[in-house]
Amino acid sequence: MKNICFIANYYKTDVFVEIAKVLKIDNIKAFWIIPNRKQYRELRAMFPEDQLLYIGKKEVLAYSNKVVNVDLKINELVYGDRVLREESATWTFDYLLKLQELVYDFINTNAIEFVFGEATWAHELVVHRLTMQFKELNCVFLSPQTIRIPNGRFAFFKDEYLSSIKEVQKSTMAVKESIKLEKPAYLALNDKLLANKGTLRHSLKLIKNFVLRTNQDANDPTLYSSPSTQFRIRTTEIYNRFLFKKFISETKEDELPKDKKVILVTLHKQPEASVDVNGRYYENQLTLIINIWRIMPNDFILLVKEHSNAIGDRSLRFYKAIKKLRNTYLVNHKADSHKLIDISHSVFTISGTIAYEAALKGKNAFTFAPAFFNKMSGCDEVSWKDFKYKSLTTLINNNKKGLSVNEFSNWLLENSFEGIMSDAFGDPRCMHQDNIKALSAAFLTVIKKIF
Repeated sequence: MKNICFIANYYKTDVFVEIAKVLKIDNIKAFWIIPNRKQYRELRAMFPEDQLLYIGKKEVLAYSNKVVNVDLKINELVYGDRVLREESATWTFDYLLKLQELVYDFINTNAIEFVFGEATWAHELVVHRLTMQFKELNCVFLSPQTIRIPNGRFAFFKDEYLSSIKEVQKSTMAVKESIKLEKPAYLALNDKLLANKGTLRHSLKLIKNFVLRTNQDANDPTLYSSPSTQFRIRTTEIYNRFLFKKFISETKEDELPKDKKVILVTLHKQPEASVDVNGRYYENQLTLIINIWRIMPNDFILLVKEHSNAIGDRSLRFYKAIKKLRNTYLVNHKADSHKLIDISHSVFTISGTIAYEAALKGKNAFTFAPAFFNKMSGCDEVSWKDFKYKSLTTLINNNKKGLSVNEFSNWLLENSFEGIMSDAFGDPRCMHQDNIKALSAAFLTVIKKIF
């Protein structure tokens, strides 16, 4: 018997439940850590109560045992959590401090060997950091996540930056073909969701959900406690989206200067784990753009492309500040990113797929957060220290030696698995029987170490 644990996370919970059912056949017992009351009740109908740890606010704050004596950088976790940073400090810090002891006891008492979850919410990161700090728990935290390119594959990430893949080396057979550049499938799915965003029907649905407090749980640490906070955030998004459409002009590709080299920066949706967690300390995207601009030679131009799903996240002031920068252009957010890569000399991003795509095209690419595709030649992680002591030309010309596209392809395909690792809402295909079977086989490989 092996004991594992899933961290419930909205629509992804449905996927984990199906995987748990398959793994049970192989004598693998699933435990759960659950922040949401409704999901706790649903899981209690399917699993014994002693296999569930409900971490609602009241339950955790009522816990009176001593706090685990370890520094998990709680301030950092609160600041990076999109909900907790908007909540009152009277409970948020105490909640995470008490959560440490609860989770430690739950893992230790039940001899849990693996925890599977995302590295998004503060409570998930508490679990992750506990497993890293307390080796005596003999527990490993893994995040099953898409590898973006190629589509339909995922890997188990060991770190909270999603930069280190658990190597399984299923075979030593060389891959004959390199990974082919393609747009991640989730982009097309996002486009479908965006088509409804901002419509009258969508707005009325949001209003109805707000008035009726649909799916709201004041005891859930991942949901806003105050209706006024939610109202302020949502109305600000609508207002910003209106201002963007009315007052922000974007430059088309054919309007750009032809006699300059191009640096491309693509913006992230924010708040989002790719920025606030993976890219912590670089989450101020305006500062990032200004600092790239500060080291840019006169024979370069800087292109800034907004994320199509992020319109509404940023104020009018943000875009005006970008457009004021000399030799800087806000390009059309609907422009084909692959075509922009083609005309670019180098690409900068916090942790975006654009760097992965650029590296596959043989272009210089830089990330501010560590990424698994930094293994590729010409795709480097950089920091403000590099900007302080190096010119842009030196930075570009001093790219470290890394794996070729073919070598990287061999490594990635050997250490990843077939399967759509998503959630039931974002990509319903992940719930299909064949996909659950593929996902479960991958989990079983990692859990039983069949390699």
